[in-house]
Amino acid sequence: MENKAKVILTYFALIVVSLFFLFTGLVQAKAFLAPLSIAALLAMMILPVCSWLEKKGVNRGWAALFSDLIILLFFVLMTGIVATQVKSLAQDWPQIKERIVPKIEQLQTFIASKTGISVEEQNQEISKKIPGGGSGEQEGESSSEQQEPQEQGKSASQSSSGSSLMSTAGNFAAKFFSFLGDFLLTFIYIFFFLLYRDKFRKSILKMVPEKKRDLAQDIIGESTKVSQNYLFGRLILIIFLAILYAIGLSVSGVKQAILISILAAVLSLLPYIGNVIGYVLAVGIALFSGSGATGVIGVSITFGITQFVESYILEPYIVGDKVNLNPVFTIIVVVLGGAVWGIMGMLIAIPAFGILKVVFDQVPVLSPLGYLFGEEGISDDKKNKDNIFKKTKRWAINKFK
Repeated sequence: MENKAKVILTYFALIVVSLFFLFTGLVQAKAFLAPLSIAALLAMMILPVCSWLEKKGVNRGWAALFSDLIILLFFVLMTGIVATQVKSLAQDWPQIKERIVPKIEQLQTFIASKTGISVEEQNQEISKKIPGGGSGEQEGESSSEQQEPQEQGKSASQSSSGSSLMSTAGNFAAKFFSFLGDFLLTFIYIFFFLLYRDKFRKSILKMVPEKKRDLAQDIIGESTKVSQNYLFGRLILIIFLAILYAIGLSVSGVKQAILISILAAVLSLLPYIGNVIGYVLAVGIALFSGSGATGVIGVSITFGITQFVESYILEPYIVGDKVNLNPVFTIIVVVLGGAVWGIMGMLIAIPAFGILKVVFDQVPVLSPLGYLFGEEGISDDKKNKDNIFKKTKRWAINKFK
C-alpha cells in the first residue's frame, strides 16, 4: 500500500513539474510560438479556399498565395473599418466625457455616503494607482520650498520632458516594428503551411510504424477535415454575428455600431465571458453617447436575439456539432491562455483546444481525454433533452442541413 502511494505521489509530482516547465517554456517562447500558432490556425481556416482553387486548376503555389492574400486583405479591411470607427469615437469623446464625469461624481458621492471614504480620499487613491499621478503635487511642494532660479527650472523641465518624449517615441517605434515583423512573418508562415502541407503530412506518416500508417492516415484525414470545418465555420460565424449586431445596433441608434459589432463578434470566441463584455461595451456606449434608455433597450433586444440565433440556428448549421467542448474545461483553457499569452492566448485557446479534442477522439488511447473534454454525457436526463431550447436546436439542425 505504501509503495502504491509513493508511485502515485511520484507520478503526480512529475506531472506538476512537467506542467510548470511546459507553461514556463510557453511564456518564454511567446515571440516565436505566437506567430507560428496563429499562422497554423489561419492556414487551416483558409485551407478549404486553397483546395477549391486547386480543384479549379490553379497551381498550388498561386492558390496558396491567393489564399494568403485573401486573409491579408480581410485583416486590412477590418483594420480600416475599426480605425474609422475609432476616429469617430475620438471626435465624439468630449461629449461622451461630459456625460461620464457627472456619473463618476455621483458614484463617488454614493461610495462616500456608504463607506465614509471622502471624495478627496478616493481621488488620492486613484492618483496613486496611475503612474506619475502624484508627481504634480510633489513638484509643487518642492518648488514652493526650494526657490530655485527660474532659468534652471526651465532647462531641467525641458531636458526631462525631451528625454521622456524620446523614450516614449523609442518604445513606440520598437513595439510597432516588432508587431509589423510578427505580422509579416505570420503571413509568410501561412503561405508555406499551405504550400508544403502534403510534405508535413507525409513526414508525420513516416514517423509511424508501417503497419499503423493506414490508421494514422485516417486519423490525420478525419482530424484535418473536422478541424477545418470547425475553424472555417467559426470565421463565417463571426462575420454573420458582426452583420447581425451592426444591423441591430444601427437601428437602435447606437453610435460606433460597427466598431462594437466587430468587437462583440470577435469576443464570441471567448465563451460566456466574451458575450458579457460585448454587451457591457454596447450598453456603455449607448448610455454615454446620448442614446438613453431607448438605446439600452435596443442593445438588449439585439444581443438577446443574436445570441438565440447564434446558439440554435447559426452555430449548429455553420460550425456543426462535431466539436462540442465541455464548458468547465473551456473556461479553464481560456484562463490558462490568458495567463500564458494574454488576450492573444485567450483567442487562440478555444480553436487549439477544439483541434486537440478532435485528435483525442480519433486516437483510441487518448479517447478518454476526448470524452472528458467534450459535452458527451453531460445532458443525459430526459428533462434536458426535451426542453424548448433542445427542441429548437434539433429543429434548426434538421431544417437547415
